Amino acid sequence: MGRYNKKEKSTKKRNVVLFSALSAVLLALLFLPKDALLMGNEEEEPAKKESKEPKHKVVKLQPDNESAYEDEEESSESSQAAKEEEQEPSQEIGIDPEKEADKKEKAKKAEEEKKEQAAEAKKKEQAASQPKINEPIGTSQTGTHTSSYEEGSVDWNEKLKAIRLATGLDENMTVWKIANGGGPQKSVAEVSPDGKPGERYTVNLEWVDQKGWKVTSVKK
Repeated sequence: MGRYNKKEKSTKKRNVVLFSALSAVLLALLFLPKDALLMGNEEEEPAKKESKEPKHKVVKLQPDNESAYEDEEESSESSQAAKEEEQEPSQEIGIDPEKEADKKEKAKKAEEEKKEQAAEAKKKEQAASQPKINEPIGTSQTGTHTSSYEEGSVDWNEKLKAIRLATGLDENMTVWKIANGGGPQKSVAEVSPDGKPGERYTVNLEWVDQKGWKVTSVKK
């Protein structure tokens, strides 16, 4: 009998423990917040939503360094639109045919004037380079003329100018002599190009009243 009493006691204890545990679980469920019960469902919902999103994404960095996502289809559509805009012909500003023709005419006239001026300048240059013989060169002297052989005087410088115009030599020519040419209003000179003493010119000059010196002959 003693053994059976012990077994009954242990069984009752175990039942009491189980009953107490079940009671505690029930009480915990009764007082547990509803939000905790819904957490499991809420955690599953994002996974479902993510599964519905497109697999391929294009990441673009915004100015505030936040990431914005855009579908590949939208990106391709925008690039296609940009290409179409580039292919569209740009609107040209209307050109007035009359004004355009007037501009061309003016440009043509200006070009012709330039050519004429260049040709005129070339003629003058050629005329200046040609020897002036038997033609007075002009003078700044007035009154009665007296031939001067003083280097640097007005008359001396006008003689040199007449010699240069007749020979085509420049201001660097070498003057070997300027002397009396057989009369008070006549002179003779010997000159040569700078650095070429062997190429001497003999130049005869004669004074013309109010018109200056003229070269009557040049011998080389």
